[in-house]
Amino acid sequence: MSITPEQVPGSSFTSPDASTLDFQDQDGSRGTTIIEEPEKSIRNFGGEEEDEKRDVELAVAAQPVSVPAPLDDGPPDGGYGWVVAVCQFFINFATWGYASAYGVFLSFYRETNFFPGATDIEFALIGGLLLSVAFLTSPLSNFLSKTYGFRIPMSVGVVIFTLGQIFAGLSTKIWQLFLTQGVMFGLGVGLVYMPTLPVLTQWFNKRRGLANGLASGGAGAGALVISILTRNNIQKLSLKWAFIINGLIAFALLTPSVLLMKTRVHATGAKFEPLQPRWLWHKGYAFVLLWFFFSVLGYIIAIYSVATYATAGLGLSQTLAANIQAITCGFQIIGRPGVGLSLDRFGRINGGSGATLIAGLSCLLIWIFADSYGLLIFFSVIQGLTGGTLFATCGSITAEVVGVKHIGSAMAIMWLVGVLPSTFAEPIGLALVDYSTNHLGWTGRKAFEISICFSGGSFIVAAIVLMGAKRHVQGNWNMLTKA
Repeated sequence: MSITPEQVPGSSFTSPDASTLDFQDQDGSRGTTIIEEPEKSIRNFGGEEEDEKRDVELAVAAQPVSVPAPLDDGPPDGGYGWVVAVCQFFINFATWGYASAYGVFLSFYRETNFFPGATDIEFALIGGLLLSVAFLTSPLSNFLSKTYGFRIPMSVGVVIFTLGQIFAGLSTKIWQLFLTQGVMFGLGVGLVYMPTLPVLTQWFNKRRGLANGLASGGAGAGALVISILTRNNIQKLSLKWAFIINGLIAFALLTPSVLLMKTRVHATGAKFEPLQPRWLWHKGYAFVLLWFFFSVLGYIIAIYSVATYATAGLGLSQTLAANIQAITCGFQIIGRPGVGLSLDRFGRINGGSGATLIAGLSCLLIWIFADSYGLLIFFSVIQGLTGGTLFATCGSITAEVVGVKHIGSAMAIMWLVGVLPSTFAEPIGLALVDYSTNHLGWTGRKAFEISICFSGGSFIVAAIVLMGAKRHVQGNWNMLTKA
């Protein structure tokens, strides 16, 4: 670019390169102005106003351009993320581990008539209430996390969860058990667990399935330990002290886990969003919600009824029934990380659907024919490896369909969808057993056949409907495509 002295009266200009502008005034002083993208020519300027305008424009052009930094789209796939995974492992241990061990309490309540006048359906409803209140808490915990940060609802949840178990140990009437082991326990689980759901996915991408599987394996580990510990404490101490000891252990595990948990909200753009019903009719996510609904329906019946089947169906002792419960839950320690690893290898939807299908077939092909302790153990192993994996896969599948940014609000809807099946699954299962006994005259393990078929059928329906989400993600029905 060059500017002749005639173009600007009283000044002379030279342009040695395309990024500088040299000038010389009449008094002989010289200077250089740096510009970002000089024009090929500059029009005539005349008068002081044009000179001032030109100086302002050149000064503005010389300013550095501020470009917003893009969001970090690369999770570290490790580092402190593994600390977060360990924290979530112990959170699952002390929340869902206790919830999964409810079958031990249910079997004890039914066999001993510990609360006189209470019915089997009422005891089943307590287990369902525990889960449904936890699911219902999701919008509240999401709101509190958005407003005050995730540690506030988690800390409150730890206190409620601990007190719920202590007060349950002091309960002498069934309505007190509804409030403590049902409502308080569920509220504590929801406030502690729900805020952590989006966190782990923010730390992992390629290893997301494995990380979620390892973390959710805490539920299996917790159920294994708590099932055995609870049964031993009930026998050697009392129901009261079994509850109190469980509460103190939970407090000791949850407190450091809450303190060490960290998010990457600012780096990923993930949000603690308010409840958004739009996910109910999302073309792909609606299939995920249906999968979750039917999976919960099948899982609750299987996990809560297996100990009762051992005692009422096969005539085994309470100790052996507790062992069956522990085996079912214990193999989730292997199953959840294993299925999580398969999600990364074969696709998140493929892995989730496959595990759900196997869980259903284990009910229809193994459990219904289990007429011995050994065969029931075999069923417990297969069910443990696959049945509870819906909690290991739901986060990864949700992220696959709606994206990490919206996982919080999408999963809040998922937990609400889980309220009905979690509340009524076990009452439905026991009602089917009662119907078989009172109306069909079936006894022993045969009285459980309709309930077992209902559980297995629910799993299989869930596996099939999840293929709709696969169709949405990949755009076709090719079952061999990784998705």
